[in-house]
Amino acid sequence: MSESPLGDELKARLLADADNLEFAFKIADGDLTPEFYTRLAKAFQERDLVRVRLLATARPKRAGHIGHLVKHGHCAYVGMLERDALLYRPKGAAAAKG
Repeated sequence: MSESPLGDELKARLLADADNLEFAFKIADGDLTPEFYTRLAKAFQERDLVRVRLLATARPKRAGHIGHLVKHGHCAYVGMLERDALLYRPKGAAAAKG
């Protein structure tokens, strides 16, 4: 899986916060479309931590989805909580264009 660039203290706080957070999206192969990233950007406007349920069961496939989410969602990977990837982008941080 992808490594998180977040500090240990922030990562621990975000993982604790995620315990009470419902997943916002379920994704499978083919779901990572421009429309999905528009919805993800809207979710990050409302909160800085988003929980995404990964339906892929193979570890390499999940890692690929996480890499794609981080790159195209302009966010940081926090870690996994059960089958869910936790993604972080501070509120007010603008998504990079491109």
